[in-house]
Amino acid sequence: MAKKKKRPTPPPPPVRRKPPRPVVTEPKRGSSARRVQPTAAESRANVRRALVAGVLATAVLAAVVGLVVLNRRGDAELRKALTSGTCEVDTKSDPTGGPNNNHVPSPTYGVNPPSAGNHLGTGSTSSGVYAGTRVPPDGLLVHSLEHGYVIVWHQPSLPQAERDRLGDFQRAHDGDVIVVERASLPVPVAATAWEQRLLCQQVEIDVLERFLDTYVGKGPENPPRG
Repeated sequence: MAKKKKRPTPPPPPVRRKPPRPVVTEPKRGSSARRVQPTAAESRANVRRALVAGVLATAVLAAVVGLVVLNRRGDAELRKALTSGTCEVDTKSDPTGGPNNNHVPSPTYGVNPPSAGNHLGTGSTSSGVYAGTRVPPDGLLVHSLEHGYVIVWHQPSLPQAERDRLGDFQRAHDGDVIVVERASLPVPVAATAWEQRLLCQQVEIDVLERFLDTYVGKGPENPPRG
């Protein structure tokens, strides 16, 4: 009798493995929850906002640069207008202690004619024409500059016809202009506003008008003038 062939032992059934669990990262304490990825629409909106912000920033920068350029052009044009004849301009002035510290009993000035500085604290000079013994002390005149007046100074030797022109100029701008005779004046005619000076070799009414229009009422204090 022939031996029966042994049937091969069938392989064991495969072991089913559970799929790995997704690893969930817990947010750290104090941190916000996981950010949700923005949608395409949100991304486009973010891009648009960034572009708008960039355009606005560029526009603001351009406006600032434009103003600086215009101011410089304006300053250059003003200087050219004031110095087109015999006049020169500068900003020389004596130091001042500033508000509440610039009223002193006996002020003195190194800049002639003065355009700023410490000054008398009581009273100021009203608009008008002053000569001889009627000329107010410098401390009162500088106080008037602080209040926004423009002062026109002239040497006593200025011809009468030119003095008359200055008188007409003062009357045309009564309330804003003071005309003062000054023996120590280093030039025939000068004009001052607060920290601004115009030094001329002769009376130039057009230049005085431009100086007045630019600087009247520009003092640190501007109460009603008269």
